[in-house]
Amino acid sequence: MRIKPTERMLPYTLALLAAVGCSREESAKNSSDAARESRVQDVQRASNNTPAQNKELARYMIRKDYPQWNKASQLQCLDQLWYRESHWNHRARNKRTGACGIPQSYPCNKMKAMGAKYGVNYRTNPWPQIAWGLQYIEKRYGAPCAAWRRFKSGRGY
Repeated sequence: MRIKPTERMLPYTLALLAAVGCSREESAKNSSDAARESRVQDVQRASNNTPAQNKELARYMIRKDYPQWNKASQLQCLDQLWYRESHWNHRARNKRTGACGIPQSYPCNKMKAMGAKYGVNYRTNPWPQIAWGLQYIEKRYGAPCAAWRRFKSGRGY
């Protein structure tokens, strides 16, 4: 059985490697490489995510990259906004407009660069869609609740 190292395991991994004679720098690099490899695998596997998993992924990204939004009200606004847009389905596509993904990017190819950044197909993977959508909300509205208010006014977001 192979155990995947996680960042939580880092102190234990460092202690174990020190006991067998590895330097802290070597062990930190090995642990860092393993954590990075695990994240890459998580990103690639996300193509099979459920809407609930996509919502959890968005919460993770918010905690990591937008801590100012890590409040119940902002999370609820984002949940309502993207539920109405796509039901949190990363394969959603509006047949009339061509908008796609969880945030319903229009045109869909706006998310292409984010897909390249993550090394996955932006049309079928939630990571670049959520990252792009959060970035868009921040730049255009400042926060999810402002985007939700705009959406409720009937003019999209």
